[in-house]
Amino acid sequence: MNSVVISLMLALWAAYVTYIIVSKEESFLKERLKSTGKKYKASSKKIFDDILEILKPLTAGNIKNINVKNKIKELLVRVGAPSSEDDILDFENKRLMSILFVFIFCIFLLIIYRLNYIVLCLSLAAVYFTYKYPEIRIRKLIKSRENDFDKNFPDAIDMLSVCVEAGLGLDSAIERVGREFKPFSPTIGHEFIRLSQDVASGIPRHDALKNLTKRIRCKDLQSFVALLIQSETLGTSIVQPLSIYCDTLRSRKKQRIEELVQTSSAKMTIPMVLFLLPAMFIVILYPSIIKLIDALNSM
Repeated sequence: MNSVVISLMLALWAAYVTYIIVSKEESFLKERLKSTGKKYKASSKKIFDDILEILKPLTAGNIKNINVKNKIKELLVRVGAPSSEDDILDFENKRLMSILFVFIFCIFLLIIYRLNYIVLCLSLAAVYFTYKYPEIRIRKLIKSRENDFDKNFPDAIDMLSVCVEAGLGLDSAIERVGREFKPFSPTIGHEFIRLSQDVASGIPRHDALKNLTKRIRCKDLQSFVALLIQSETLGTSIVQPLSIYCDTLRSRKKQRIEELVQTSSAKMTIPMVLFLLPAMFIVILYPSIIKLIDALNSM
């Protein structure tokens, strides 16, 4: 009995001491782990920065080609990213660094597999894909942004017309629409707020509107920008033309929806032929086939 009590007391004392040590050292350990992670990230970032600095002359020589430079700039502009000379250089520099890592890995594989033809072809394909992947990803983002803009633009202009008719100035109305649409349409929210900020920073409104059409390729947006520039040039009120333009956008949106509804039946034909009809034939004909097989076996 005494040995049980002593063992229990020793166990409680050990648990208490462990709790004190852990509770006191927890913050210290966390700080050590955080500082170690920060040091590791900082050292890794320094290594990558050094590699990027080494590759800069090669990158600068690559973007001297006007076609390559304009292509990268157009992609950055349409995705809504900064597109200065340094940004273009940084984009191409990071792409070349990725190619360098993939190239070294492919050389390592070729050495292991002794210059195998299949490995060589796969290595060339990997290097090419690594070079093209940033463009593919950006084009996908551009398409997503433009689809989001096309889908919600009529509603945004409708709200803009309501705000202008309520007495708000055009710039204030654009900013208000951007803030209201940002939660469920990030593209419209970001672009309208950016348009308002550009005008507030001193850029002429027609230049800010033209920059918006460069970032977003949309026919409805181009006609809207032309309407605003014409109204500003002539000095007329924007309320009535904007209201008429909203009615036009509603009609176009209705026509698009009707067109999608009419073409949906044709688009459903291929899935039905490939998936639905075979399953239906199996369900209908299977009992008859079983009976036919049984009849042939009995004969």
